[in-house]
Order: sequence, then structure tokens, then C-alpha cells
Amino acid sequence: MTSFNSQEDFLRALKENPEWKEAVRALILGEELLQLPVQFIAFVGRVSAFIDQTEAFISEQRQFNAEQKQFNERMEAFVDEQKQFNEGFARRLGRIEGDIGNLRGDYAMNAAERNGSAIAAELGLEYVRAVPTEDLVRMSRGAIGRIPTNQLRSFWNADLIMEASDGEDTHYIAVEASYTADKRDSDRAQRNAQFLTEFTGQTARAAIVSIRNDNYVSSQVESGSVYWFQLEDRYSQPE
Repeated sequence: MTSFNSQEDFLRALKENPEWKEAVRALILGEELLQLPVQFIAFVGRVSAFIDQTEAFISEQRQFNAEQKQFNERMEAFVDEQKQFNEGFARRLGRIEGDIGNLRGDYAMNAAERNGSAIAAELGLEYVRAVPTEDLVRMSRGAIGRIPTNQLRSFWNADLIMEASDGEDTHYIAVEASYTADKRDSDRAQRNAQFLTEFTGQTARAAIVSIRNDNYVSSQVESGSVYWFQLEDRYSQPE
């Protein structure tokens, strides 16, 4: 049996007998501590793999971000182009709607002039003539300075002022023509009729010539404040 007289003898024996050294290490450290180097190496491998995967993900993310940036730039350019197109289309549509509105207004105006005799007849009168602007200015000359200028100009530019007769006395009809008559048309016709009576001393009626009326004008027609001569709707869409 081997014996040791000192610590130095024991240490020298461990150096001379590696298997003893390993046995002592296993006895002192235990199996878990002995496995730490192996486990650490495995851990380092996993960390390295994770780092590699993270770097690959970052690279892919950078590429995706670059592609997303390019996509966003293309989308911004598309949005700008679409916005310009929409604005241009809105302007063109506005002009088209304005042109259609003018055509409808012209249609109503021409129809009012063509149907002057019919309008007068339905009011129980005989058509005499359409009163020209110079006569309207002449009959209202005494009101200049007393009646607001904008109201007089509106009177001079009335859609149609007709002179009619009941066989004895002169009558006037203040006509406003519109595709769809609204409060402005009704108020203007009634005001012009009041001016005619004030300027001439003769009876005057307010009349609306239109395809249809808004609710306000409809109520004025029902109350008898204005007369309505309805036109055929030539601009309606076919069924």
C-alpha cells in the first residue's frame, strides 16, 4: 500500500500518475463541475449559431427595409400622380357640369321667350311684347339713388319682362327662367314684379319658368305668390 509522508510526496505522486490526478479531480469537483468545460463549449457553439442567425436576420431586415423604402417612394410618386389626376379630373368635371348648367339655363331662357304668348294666356292676358332693357332703364330712372344699385341692375338684367294686356289695361309679367328654380329665382321674380308696379303703376305678376322647383319655390307656387310655367325636361336620362 502506497503511503505519503508529506503533501509534497502526494502532489509528486499525482504528477507521476495522471490517472490518480483525474481520480482526485473527479472526487473533489464532482461530475457536474467536470462537465462544465464541455457544456461551455456547447453553449459557445449555440451562441455563435444564434449570432450567425441574428446577423442573417439583420441583413435580411436591412434588405427588406431598403425594398420597403423603394416601394414607399414609388407609392408616394403614385399618390402624387393620382392626386394630380384627380384634381385635373375634378376641374374637367367642374367645367363639364358648368357647361351643362349653362346649356340647361339657356334652354330654360329660350323656352321662356318662345312661350311668352302661352304664359300670358295662362294668366288670362294677351301677350304684347318682351320689354327691352332700355325701356326697363327708362321706367326705373327715377329710382336711381333711392333703390340700391345692385337691385336695379338685377331688374335691368331680368331673364324676361313681358308686357301684356287684358283688353283694357297694361299688365307686366316678371319672369325668371331656370332648369331647377330656387329661392333666388322666386325672390327675384317677385321683387321685379314689385318694381314694375312701383315704376309704372300697372299690375305685375311674378312667374317662374322651369323644369322643376325646390321646396321653397313649390311653396310659393302653392300660395299663389308666383306663377309656374313648367317646361319639358329634354335633358333627363332615358329610362
